[in-house]
Amino acid sequence: MILFGFEITGYQIAFLALAGVTLGSALMVVLMPNILRAALFLGLTLFGTAGLYVLMNAPFLAAVQVMIYVGAITTMIILAIFLSSRVMSVGFSQAIYNPVLAFGAAGVMFLFLFVTIANSIWVKRIAAEGPTNSNVGVHAVAAALLQPYVFPFELASLVLLAVLVGAIVIAKEDQPGEP
Repeated sequence: MILFGFEITGYQIAFLALAGVTLGSALMVVLMPNILRAALFLGLTLFGTAGLYVLMNAPFLAAVQVMIYVGAITTMIILAIFLSSRVMSVGFSQAIYNPVLAFGAAGVMFLFLFVTIANSIWVKRIAAEGPTNSNVGVHAVAAALLQPYVFPFELASLVLLAVLVGAIVIAKEDQPGEP
């Protein structure tokens, strides 16, 4: 398809659609006054990120993103929201007093992160070799998780378990007159 003198492929259309959904839902996470709806938009944001992984020819990372982040983390966040009945009854308001300053600070942070990542060694290496020649397959991810990074991986699971137990304890707060 030719649009405004440029040839646009299906890959580019899919990228623009996924990037739009991901960025739009991420914006809704920040702007949504209802915390449950914000958590649902967070799930959509993480799902859009998995779609972007598919476009980058990384189906294993996309599957991990869907199983761990969309499935487990989003479910745990929503469960913690439901267990905290006080949170569901309270409406939250955004505390952005100066939106121009907030967007300016976000823009400066984006530029800093973009320049930092663009100048990193691993991005330059993958750009030189190409994504199909880099060693990011299932075996490389499994070797990284089960050898040098097994302790941080297990520590993260313990932290998530502690968060879930803490949400249950907070939700089970004794009511006046109950033993």
